Amino acid sequence: MAKEEDNQTPVSDKFSLDCVKNSDIKITHKFTLGDTSKQTFCVRFDPNDKYIAAGQGDGTIKIFNLLTGKQSYTLNSNMDEPMPITQIRWRPLAAPGVTKNVLISVNANGSLQHWHTTSGKLLHTIHDELNQLLTVDYKPDGTSFATGGSDCIVRVYDEQTRKLKVTLEGGGTGEPGHSNRVFALKFDKDDDNMLLSGGWDNNVKIWDIRMGAAVRSIYGPYICGDARVLEG
Repeated sequence: MAKEEDNQTPVSDKFSLDCVKNSDIKITHKFTLGDTSKQTFCVRFDPNDKYIAAGQGDGTIKIFNLLTGKQSYTLNSNMDEPMPITQIRWRPLAAPGVTKNVLISVNANGSLQHWHTTSGKLLHTIHDELNQLLTVDYKPDGTSFATGGSDCIVRVYDEQTRKLKVTLEGGGTGEPGHSNRVFALKFDKDDDNMLLSGGWDNNVKIWDIRMGAAVRSIYGPYICGDARVLEG
């Protein structure tokens, strides 16, 4: 049975951590990473569960060591016009190339950036000033990545060349595309030609990248942030 003293101090005073009586699962506080002086918009564990990256409202990305609980690296700390980091993805270990410890981030100002985390070096930027980028995901083998945002279009890029491969917006004789902001993307780990997306239009779209079209829509989910849109 959980005891009252098992409750630990939460990160923010606006939330509490309560233990459920007779539960087989016990959650305890391990680290408080960073502080509450700046808003955190997204977090992501690295593939080895050694680091966690946190995207913040001023455009910085803070990377913490989960073994020590200390901050190890800071990326994008000198943004001219600070805008929030809306999503982060670490490049999969299976990705081709010799450079490791790479992540991509998307920003509300329309930029996607590749970062080498241990050196702090910015490797590449793709910028669309007319679009707020809100989500990003890597193909499981790391050869491609996809973005979505306020213009309702899903774009798939080649990881090595950083060139646009396909634009997914629906229409024509097939399934329609999104009609509102896209907040979540997920490649199918069992069939990486399939990509799922969701957002404010209450529709989860299933795209076949080979066809460049949506093959199915699931009506209902209203998605306002990063979400697991594929399970099992």
